[in-house]
Amino acid sequence: MARTSYTGARPLPLHTRAHRFALVGWNFVAIYAGYKRIQRKKGLSPGEKDRRYSAQHQRAAERIYKLATRMEGLLIKTCQFISSRADVAPPEYVAVLSHLQDRVPIRPFPEVEAQVRRELGASPDEIYDGFERTPVASASLAQVHRARTKDGRDVAVKVQYPGIERVVETDLVNISILVRILARIERNFDFRVLMDEMRKYVPRELDFVLEGESAERVARDLAHRADIRVPKVVWEHSARRVLTLEYIDGIKISDIPRLDEAGIDPNQVALIMTEAYCEQILVHGFFHADPHPGNLLVMPGPVVVFLDFGLAKELPDEFRRNYARLIIAIIGGDHEAMVQAFRALGFKTRSDDPESLIALGKSFFEVGGPEAKPYVDVDVMPEVNERLARILKANPVTEIPGDVLLIFRVIGLMSGLQKRLDSRVNMIDTITPYAEAEAAGAAGAAAG
Repeated sequence: MARTSYTGARPLPLHTRAHRFALVGWNFVAIYAGYKRIQRKKGLSPGEKDRRYSAQHQRAAERIYKLATRMEGLLIKTCQFISSRADVAPPEYVAVLSHLQDRVPIRPFPEVEAQVRRELGASPDEIYDGFERTPVASASLAQVHRARTKDGRDVAVKVQYPGIERVVETDLVNISILVRILARIERNFDFRVLMDEMRKYVPRELDFVLEGESAERVARDLAHRADIRVPKVVWEHSARRVLTLEYIDGIKISDIPRLDEAGIDPNQVALIMTEAYCEQILVHGFFHADPHPGNLLVMPGPVVVFLDFGLAKELPDEFRRNYARLIIAIIGGDHEAMVQAFRALGFKTRSDDPESLIALGKSFFEVGGPEAKPYVDVDVMPEVNERLARILKANPVTEIPGDVLLIFRVIGLMSGLQKRLDSRVNMIDTITPYAEAEAAGAAGAAAG
């Protein structure tokens, strides 16, 4: 396995850094001015003020959306991150920014060729047979090309865009400056916690060695299941910025017509997916944390294939045990135990009144969206995020652990896809044995 050293991203040329900062800064000023106009308007009723803020949230989110699609790179990731934090971001931001997909213009082949040469020490044609010039997928940080190894294995080669580390580092600095300024002048818009999380997680997505190791860990954890598959990593052709994986040709999990044509039972697919996530979260405490239909394929069997481990999450043992206790309390309707588990996980409310946590617990398995609405692929994540935003807005919870939000999104994805798959799988019945086994194991360890 080739591993390249990393001592930090070389900064962008000054004019480029200044240009990106100017674009972000100008939009920041324009958005901030919109909020200040509302604050300075005298005599507004609470209802009218709320309506004006909602309209400004909508305008601001749309402005940010347009800026991100223009600048790409970290701005796209930032929008996706904001849309996942329904506890902090206004629902209008969540709804608009959730539609931002990793669909960006492809980079020309000479750039890809140069990146492969830098990382692996030779050109794609020297390393692979039949390296396709046109990528099969392009995202905000990398694009994927089909190829074949010299020994005949079909592979997918994920190549990071040259210079994207410098763009990410520059944008992190620029956005951090603006967030700090905003926090000083507007205490109600303090997003420094979000920036801290972004600084922690975004650089990890740029390390393809970590991504490969995460894929292998989930593959080991679920190796006993013949109905789960994770592409094998071809380490001899992988490095920090190039990741070569076994190519798996499957059907997108939300493509119901193709599943039907292949004779695959969608209900069985839903059950496999749900059990896999329950096991990852509650048994192993390490899970694939980028829940999007594009990262789940289906093969005859059926077999569910997990792709893209750029964002994978490890849960501390104590957190996992408290989460299992929370599940059992919610399912059993034990309000006292529910509140205790919420607080043990790190939830905080504006007062000691437990009703907010009880209401949140009752909504726990409903983050997938309105029961009557079938899910269309492109709307799965926006619907999940918007639904979660509504739940959190209705319950005055002031602090929610980021790990729980990732889990909420996974549950929302499963709920949404179950509806799309016209599933008869009962989420509560499926998750209960895993939660009970984990809670029982924790109790036994404590007694011992």
